[in-house]
Amino acid sequence: MKTPSIFDKEKAKKNLEVIMEKLHNDTNLVMFSEYRKLYKKEISLFRRMDAAAWLFMYYDQKEIPSMRSVVTPKTQKNKTPPAEEKSFADIMLPEDVSKKLFISIGKNRRLYPREIITLIMSKTKVPREDIGMIRILDNYSFVQVRDTKADEIIEALNGVKFRGRNLTVNFAKSKTGEE
Repeated sequence: MKTPSIFDKEKAKKNLEVIMEKLHNDTNLVMFSEYRKLYKKEISLFRRMDAAAWLFMYYDQKEIPSMRSVVTPKTQKNKTPPAEEKSFADIMLPEDVSKKLFISIGKNRRLYPREIITLIMSKTKVPREDIGMIRILDNYSFVQVRDTKADEIIEALNGVKFRGRNLTVNFAKSKTGEE
């Protein structure tokens, strides 16, 4: 087996960070699930680690990491992303045509905005453009949605089992207790 002439361990570590960040934030979970099923079916349990390592090696030798998407705790405080780098969770809908929904799952279940978007889009016919700001707290989350789609989303997601718990989805109450 030919050993690569240059193995940049630091670059490889950065590529792993990028891969994990993209897995959690930028992955279409429906498509990812299909790839996982195929991978599991076609590659024996004992060879999966080898296949994953080979794929990582191939990626690492071909790709240069995009570190603008990986934020470390030190740089997170000082970094202000340019407008063109807005995250998929940073889309703001106008308040007069949107509602805020409460979802009974949060960071304690390792939830990411991309997963909320994928969940809504997989259980409803709501397009991405009708989903706005997403705020994930420890035990629950808030999602801004177009007001014409709010009832459809609540009906589709309320009671759905996700990450081992039945979701409660309803209109978020304002701090004064009003809807």
